[in-house]
Amino acid sequence: MAFALGVAWTPLALSVVIGFYLLDRGVIDSYADVSYRMHQQIEPVQRLRLHIQGALVPVDEYLEDRQAQHLPAYRLLRTQVEEEFVTLSQSLNEEQALQTLLQQAHQDWQKADELASQLLHTVRQHSEPALVEAMLAYHGRLESAIDKLAAIYHQLDAVVEEDYRAAGRYYERSLWILGIAAVISLFAMITSVRLVGRLLSASVDRLVEGALKFAGGEREHRIDVVVPPELGRVAEEFNHMIERIHKSESKLEEIARRDPLTGLANRRDFDETLPEMRAQIDRFGEQWAVLAMDVDHFKAVNDTHGHAAGDEVLKQVSAIMAANLRPYDRLFRTGGEEFTVLMPRADRQMACDVAERLRATIGNTVIPYKDIELRVTVSVGIALSGQPCDTAALMETADNALYQAKTNGRNRCVVG
Repeated sequence: MAFALGVAWTPLALSVVIGFYLLDRGVIDSYADVSYRMHQQIEPVQRLRLHIQGALVPVDEYLEDRQAQHLPAYRLLRTQVEEEFVTLSQSLNEEQALQTLLQQAHQDWQKADELASQLLHTVRQHSEPALVEAMLAYHGRLESAIDKLAAIYHQLDAVVEEDYRAAGRYYERSLWILGIAAVISLFAMITSVRLVGRLLSASVDRLVEGALKFAGGEREHRIDVVVPPELGRVAEEFNHMIERIHKSESKLEEIARRDPLTGLANRRDFDETLPEMRAQIDRFGEQWAVLAMDVDHFKAVNDTHGHAAGDEVLKQVSAIMAANLRPYDRLFRTGGEEFTVLMPRADRQMACDVAERLRATIGNTVIPYKDIELRVTVSVGIALSGQPCDTAALMETADNALYQAKTNGRNRCVVG
């Protein structure tokens, strides 16, 4: 009897080990790679192609009707395209051939973007030869970038197809091994088959338990399993895990970039925005203005009426600033009572007008707090960008202008 059990157990045990190994290494890993490539590489490539192709529309429509409403649409597409190039470059980091194609596509896009900037600021007639030549060059650069992205897509699609075929081969082999072992074991002893069934069920339970732990905090690649139902439960738990991670990361990212008192972007977001500002200034020749603002005598408010009153002042001042800025200006709380505004496409007159409006509005606003009425003023230092842009020098100029405004009596605007 013991010999029969041994004969029945040995092939089934070997088949379980080999079959699980084939499923784990051949099927699960292959589908995990497919899932990663689909979500992190193929989908971003397709999305990037669509956005680049969409960049034709606002430029062509602007040249047709000269309506300024097409300019923000193009700038939004340009921002999306640049972000997607960065994301896709990171996901293709270990694939040199695809990286090279992506870099070439990015170069085509950058040249097309330079042509678009010229076209969007042209005053020539639509039929002029020079304008037609520029339009054709713009279209050509975009088509070249799209063709290179298409080549990346086809190479990735070929890899995915090979992964699917490999997974199918491993899946078939594992089924054959399990089937043959089951038949041999059935003829040897049905009891052993039942025992092996219980062992397989226990193995699946251990996999589910591991997936639940993973969903509780451990981070690995997600997988999509199209195999027996037991392993399908593993895929389901992994999907739940991914949803939880995305929600947690989004919430943490928002908390990390927002000031909890005023709801404004904080110092960290400001420091990360400065390089973006510098890149736009250097690349597109845009002029930016920086407003460095400080609530005058804020410590006196805290000392006289308490920190809760000071908090109310900061919230009201923040709301006034946000309401009196242009939609595309960026407002940050960079210190206790310190605020900074980044103003794209703003010359000296525009920056002074906005700064004066903020100063006057805040100074004329009564801030109710309990049974008292508070009034505060702000001092504003203004700095204008040059080319090339030195953000450190620009911020130092704004801070020096703010210091001069406070030294000269506060409640005033000074241009550095």
